[in-house]
Amino acid sequence: LFSYPLQQVAVKRIVLTEIALMGLALFVWRLLFAKMLMKRGVHGTIAIIGTQKIGMLVAEALAQRKHLGLKVAYFVGAEAGEVTLSYGNPRRITIPVTTPELTVTLAAQNGIGRILIAGPERGQRFPAYYLMALRLQGIPIEECHTFYERLMSKISITNLRPSWILFSEGFQRTAWIMLTKRVIDLVASVCGLVLSAPISMFIAIVIKLESPGPVFYLQERSGLNEKPFMLYKFRSMICDAEEKCGPCWAGKDDPRITRVGRIIRKLRIDEIPQMLNVLKGEMSFVGPRPERPCFVSQLKEKIPYYQFRFSVKPGITGWAQISYPYGDSEADAIEKLQYDLYYTKYLSPVF
Repeated sequence: LFSYPLQQVAVKRIVLTEIALMGLALFVWRLLFAKMLMKRGVHGTIAIIGTQKIGMLVAEALAQRKHLGLKVAYFVGAEAGEVTLSYGNPRRITIPVTTPELTVTLAAQNGIGRILIAGPERGQRFPAYYLMALRLQGIPIEECHTFYERLMSKISITNLRPSWILFSEGFQRTAWIMLTKRVIDLVASVCGLVLSAPISMFIAIVIKLESPGPVFYLQERSGLNEKPFMLYKFRSMICDAEEKCGPCWAGKDDPRITRVGRIIRKLRIDEIPQMLNVLKGEMSFVGPRPERPCFVSQLKEKIPYYQFRFSVKPGITGWAQISYPYGDSEADAIEKLQYDLYYTKYLSPVF
């Protein structure tokens, strides 16, 4: 298509024919390839050792992603039976549970290509001897959290042991990584503030005309190592919005939001002044979203590993923001934490 205008008139007809034939051929190839994948069906069978929740999360995630061609054949638990998992309403899947003694026999019968360790329940025998026999046959064995992390691009805190973090790769904080990240932040924030100046002036005027109160809204947030700082935003709510209700999460259809505020929040224009926080070194362009200290103290008590969010600078945006929708509850905070931990582990200038 790019070369078409450069051709001579006599050659253009040939080029158009080539484009049409290539387009048709690619379309047919895509259809055949998709059909071939569907016919091939499941091509990877997994056994999960242990019946802890993390193993069930893996089975549910694979059931949702049938296109991966992976399925869990069975769990190994203390007693034989079955578990019924839900991977959507009302979609359910039933997976058998077998005893440790049948680990080797069932692996051969089911053509197991990978074994995941979910961890035994309290009092459950761990089939270490049988697993060694299978490992020597060339069957890969890995921890459920590692597999789940690769599958979902987040770190599940369900049944997560500190030892997994201790011996896990990643979590690098080299001087080169941190310096490069800071240089990117400085350049991007200066360019961003200059380029957004016209729209910032317009937004400031509109906010002032619509409702009384300041243009900017300053709010205390927790930064690196939980050090408090004042976050800058364009005011999107009525003045003194928390005077009656006190500190609370902003809802999706919060009545305190002004008409202009609803638009700038939807377009994320209210976040532009946070580039000043980036310039000052209190924030980064990318990182976990900074939370208010009053909520941090509550969430740290209820959610394990929540304090690890503060091992890096908070960001204007982050892996959780582009991977998970807007949240205003404790359950949402847990989901976002799992994405934030993934970013914390693989933090790099490229990421």
